[in-house]
Amino acid sequence: MVELHGWLSISETYENEDNYEKAELDAVMQEVKKIVEDTDNAKIEYKNGVPFISTLICTNHRTPEIDLVINTYKLVSETATGSYGMIYIRDDEDSVHHNEFQIYIFKKGKCHYKVDNDLSPCIPEVENGDCYA
Repeated sequence: MVELHGWLSISETYENEDNYEKAELDAVMQEVKKIVEDTDNAKIEYKNGVPFISTLICTNHRTPEIDLVINTYKLVSETATGSYGMIYIRDDEDSVHHNEFQIYIFKKGKCHYKVDNDLSPCIPEVENGDCYA
């Protein structure tokens, strides 16, 4: 089973927006919209005037859409460098990380990857191993 939870708050820049022309900021958002338009599980929504993406995927096996969502978040973060958020994945068929949650953290135009230390290892942190016996 693969479980993916993701969110990304979108902002054109992490620097002072007053240093940019409105046309520059608009061009960044237009590019973000182009990136997102081809991804079924990543749509831009607005809450309180702020654009964001949120994604939930639960599937039996890892599919190409998982990697597409991760790549979409990366591209948005690189394009709109003020964006920040994370993708949290559990993939029990992953050959290396089958008992761990994996985290992709997006901030300042970069993507950082790490293994979660709070919910991992999944057995025994969130499940008992005997439930699979």
